[in-house]
Amino acid sequence: MLTQLALLVSLLTIILREAICLKVGVAKVDATLPVGVPLAGYGERRVPDWPLAKETKYTTWMLPSTGHLTPTWVKALVIDTGDEQICFVTVDAIGSDGTLAELAYDIATSKGFRIPFDNVAMFGSHSHSGPGAITPEFLWAVVPATDLLVPELQEMFATSIANAMLQAQENLQDGTMGIDIAQLKGVTRNRRAGVSPYLHEDDIDPNLGVISVNDGDGKPLATVWNYAIHGTCWGSSQLLSNGDIMGGVNDVLETMNSGVAMFINADAGDISPGGDTCSGEPNFQGAPVIAKAVMDARNNTKMSDNVEIRVATQVVPFGETNLNLTFARVENCTSGGPVDICSICKVLNCDVNLHLNEAWVEQNPKFGAFAFNIDGTNTGMVTIPGEALSDLGTEIRNDLLNMKFDNVLLGGYSNNHMGYFATEREYDVGGYESLLTFWGVDTAERIRTNCTLVAKKVAP
Repeated sequence: MLTQLALLVSLLTIILREAICLKVGVAKVDATLPVGVPLAGYGERRVPDWPLAKETKYTTWMLPSTGHLTPTWVKALVIDTGDEQICFVTVDAIGSDGTLAELAYDIATSKGFRIPFDNVAMFGSHSHSGPGAITPEFLWAVVPATDLLVPELQEMFATSIANAMLQAQENLQDGTMGIDIAQLKGVTRNRRAGVSPYLHEDDIDPNLGVISVNDGDGKPLATVWNYAIHGTCWGSSQLLSNGDIMGGVNDVLETMNSGVAMFINADAGDISPGGDTCSGEPNFQGAPVIAKAVMDARNNTKMSDNVEIRVATQVVPFGETNLNLTFARVENCTSGGPVDICSICKVLNCDVNLHLNEAWVEQNPKFGAFAFNIDGTNTGMVTIPGEALSDLGTEIRNDLLNMKFDNVLLGGYSNNHMGYFATEREYDVGGYESLLTFWGVDTAERIRTNCTLVAKKVAP
């Protein structure tokens, strides 16, 4: 009797194990738009004599692109634990727009995509040489310029995103995954050094997160790397579409047996490529350096099919903007001197508050949290709907570590793009990132609060 019972338990264990076997699927789709599409990211790409200049087929006040240096890729990763399914989508674009994401999801579901919208996260790489004219928010059409929405282009790009999601779902197979966090310095710098009295060039986020995905035979299917870096190796004079330094790293990775290489930006609001990273264009010198660090982390990762995933999302209304345009912040001045404009403004309270509605900029961001338990090690990931400065990223990371997550990933430029998120200290200093922090001095704290609240729902 005991032998029969033991046999039954053994059979049930095998059946249960088969039922929860990890499934993974990945896809890579060429989403390159036609020549002539404006490139998003630099206001300097405006037509110099606009509005006298005649618009082109796809542009209103931006210079049209003249060709393609590399394809614009959309990549999707689906992970199915049996209890939960998620889909990560990465796009070679300046950001992730909520309207575009919803359109792509609607197209995908009409063709059989089954994963709930709350379990889908879309991440923009923040390449400043990716396509414009694909999002409706007027503020981004003006500065930093993306140009006016062209519905035809939006439909084309959304369809490519939908196709990647569908293909990843169709490609589901037995697999394993693992997550590792490494440190990478020397390839980025803090661009607010010299603007902010609190920051130096080496005040960066060095955390390099790597999600490794293999098939059932141990062959790499996908490598997702998470790092803070601006896609600005190519300057504004570049009019060939491409994925900038992040796309260059992905290209190198895919020659190194990484599987499909996917990039998720982090808290890069004040982090630019540094050192020799951008040297040697078009094959940037920093690309193989970063790729090697990613592969070193991948090779250090323990792979497993014992994976549990928890997901939580929350849409948070931010309301109209409260853009406090003080002279101090515009001029980035410091107190003192013959014309102490900062002190004068403190007395006179000189400001211009711009209360812009949702036609100008997204105001209902989707905050997401993903928790991965792999063989008992817990990794937490939160999505950030725009450009968090690195000190805000540090605060959010520490919040999750205090929730007993072993590892933390920060998904910047995700689901929505609501501008920069400067902390109170950096907001008061002023400068470019401060001026594009649209909900006032407490914007970053609101972002941090909502990241924390959604992370608590999936914390260990």
